[in-house]
Amino acid sequence: MELLKHEVYSQAIENTYTIQHPNEGILVYKEWIDSEDGKCLDFILRSKDGFEIDDPALVEEVQEFIDVLN
Repeated sequence: MELLKHEVYSQAIENTYTIQHPNEGILVYKEWIDSEDGKCLDFILRSKDGFEIDDPALVEEVQEFIDVLN
């Protein structure tokens, strides 16, 4: 095996939010934002224990809360 090319781009900004949710407890929401156009590249929602949460309604609720902060 031979590595032909490796490129690193540092145009993404990582934001991490720790949130106290009234029903779910402590949540950690992490998003990666393109520094050039401000669009969200990716995101993840985890419990305080690090488990990924795959609940679209909860993700949307958290994202709307974060949007109000910004």
